[in-house]
Amino acid sequence: MKKVLIVDDDHLVRRGFISMMPWREYHLEVVGEAGNGRKALEFLDSHPVDLLITDLAMPLMTGIELMRTVKERYRHISMVVLTFHQDFEWIQEALRLGAIDYITKVELEHEQMDEVLRRIVSKMKEHEVPLERPSAERFEETRGSMEETGSYSPEVQACIAKAVHIIHQELEEELHLPEVARRVNMSRSYFSRCFRDIVGRTFNEYIRELRVNRAKELLSRTEKTIQWIATQSGYPNEKYFGKVFREMTGMLPSEFRKIEGGVTNRLQ
Repeated sequence: MKKVLIVDDDHLVRRGFISMMPWREYHLEVVGEAGNGRKALEFLDSHPVDLLITDLAMPLMTGIELMRTVKERYRHISMVVLTFHQDFEWIQEALRLGAIDYITKVELEHEQMDEVLRRIVSKMKEHEVPLERPSAERFEETRGSMEETGSYSPEVQACIAKAVHIIHQELEEELHLPEVARRVNMSRSYFSRCFRDIVGRTFNEYIRELRVNRAKELLSRTEKTIQWIATQSGYPNEKYFGKVFREMTGMLPSEFRKIEGGVTNRLQ
């Protein structure tokens, strides 16, 4: 199920929109709602979301401001405008910011809910395709410097590229070599050897490096607790996260945050 956040300052509009749409038929699930852009960002800070549907004219933070921030922080989120006004200037600005579509009141009045969601899901898939390219490019850069690569067939290299993509997409979840090997249709031992030769690091080393890098980013740009950052980085155990982080960086997460000049770590 793709997770959806609805943002509109009119509570009745939100509830009506959420209740009238056949979300589950299109593998969508509304996981949250917010009355303004600020509340929406607070929700996004601690909840995974795949699709943001937002009104444009809202107090405190407009939909345009919200979309601009989401584009900077959460590039994977597809954005759709929910508008009950024919303000084409705002709609055009939203499209320039990366909105994949917009929903008008007229469409909903004519009970075109199925068509609206079918169209949005189709465009979400198109949005996901460009997002996959940076991961593929990172893989190509890593692979290009490995002399061992040439000894593997294009099919094997494609399987490892798929595994790298899975790791990037599911970094905050449990990732085990046997399961990822199964998902790319390779035996455990062969996958382990191919991954090490092609990527240049073992499966576990690669994941650990990515997770610590994600933790560094979160420590630098958020005020979230170390426990939250550990979980978002794929380490539900805060103590183990601190141990791994220190091994990789030479300092504790809290020390890194202070040295980087980020926000002061809150007491936990």
